Amino acid sequence: MASSMDVAPGDPALMLTVLRGAEANLDRSLLLQRVLSLFCTDDDGNQIAIEECPDLHRRIENAITHLEMAGLIEQGPHQHLTITTLGSAMMAAYPLGIDDGVLCSLPAFRSQMYETNAPIIRERHQPNPALGSGFSAGLGAHRLTENPYPSDSREHEDWLMGWDEALDQSKREAETLSS
Repeated sequence: MASSMDVAPGDPALMLTVLRGAEANLDRSLLLQRVLSLFCTDDDGNQIAIEECPDLHRRIENAITHLEMAGLIEQGPHQHLTITTLGSAMMAAYPLGIDDGVLCSLPAFRSQMYETNAPIIRERHQPNPALGSGFSAGLGAHRLTENPYPSDSREHEDWLMGWDEALDQSKREAETLSS
């Protein structure tokens, strides 16, 4: 009995089947029929047919998307897939199948994957000017009591951090010079 796990995403056989389908200028329905005509073997070596299911459709679309991102296939009119020159070369170079690992060797695929899956970088919190003011005060040997900000404000804390950092830096420099 077949399951949706018969063909895994990035599976070299599925990718190769999609690539060969593009070489034959197949549309998605004919490509699906080609995939369904494939046979897999279970753990005991018995041949089983792949069953049509939503997961299989998703996996085929995933393979098409990855091959397009890599520049190996293109969509023609009426959703017909066509193979590119690079696709033909890759199919010749990898006759047993192409997986995402092979696709990662292609700059276009890597670039697209990065753009799609790059982590979201949040804007870094910049310390307020009070930190710099406190640092300058610490370097200038001002007293801690000269903090100009109200004691219950963020600026007061930032000024203290800057002042303290300036003292630490002065101590480190003095230790380095005396060594």
